[in-house]
Amino acid sequence: MGWVEDLFDGPYDSEYEETLADTERTAREAEFIIRELDLKETDRVLDLACGHGRHALEVAKHVAEMVGYDRTKRFIEYAKKWAADRRVTNVQFVVGDMRELTFNAEFDAAYNYFTSWGYYDDETNFDILKRIHRALKSGGRFLLEFIARDALMRRFKTRDWSKLNDGTIVLYEHSFDFETGRQHSWRTYKKESEARVIKIDLRIPAPEELLRLFREAGFADTRLVQAPNGGKVTMNSFRIVVIGTKP
Repeated sequence: MGWVEDLFDGPYDSEYEETLADTERTAREAEFIIRELDLKETDRVLDLACGHGRHALEVAKHVAEMVGYDRTKRFIEYAKKWAADRRVTNVQFVVGDMRELTFNAEFDAAYNYFTSWGYYDDETNFDILKRIHRALKSGGRFLLEFIARDALMRRFKTRDWSKLNDGTIVLYEHSFDFETGRQHSWRTYKKESEARVIKIDLRIPAPEELLRLFREAGFADTRLVQAPNGGKVTMNSFRIVVIGTKP
């Protein structure tokens, strides 16, 4: 298995617990997605790498139909239960790998939120952008949320740690390769006498490179926006989105 499977099929739920429980944050981010994509009540929308469905269930309140798509079956099962508990009926959650996305001109808008792209080699990452472009109708919009590389470099830590609610200690070691634009991270999970190490290899393009990749994938009217409050991206913007439209 690769690191994506190791992380998301493994300890990710425990790390994600506080974010998942932060309903105010989710509502704020969903409002940002709705505004920046100019979503309408008649739209059909794709949440790519939807995880537990926290954004999809909020966005679904404002559109005709929502599709959440994620490779991790456990996340999709959680999202379906959450939808049933909240009586959200216009959302469909699908198990699928973004590398195998096959939708063709089916969506008015799509988004990928919370650094859920850049997991693979450059050719595969770019192919995913082209698959998203293919999934959109003419005039469809796509929003990709990501770490702002410049801001990350200014606060870059080679080592850090955290303690999860279940008592697990997580040790982080990071390095960045400027030739490839990839952050290499080693996460060591320690609980009682057990320890597990997962190596993460994430592509982090500079903002101008993300814009270029969007254009090369076929998107027009591309723009950068600070997330999740909107406005112009600055040197202090830690999270950004790139938005493009399918002609």
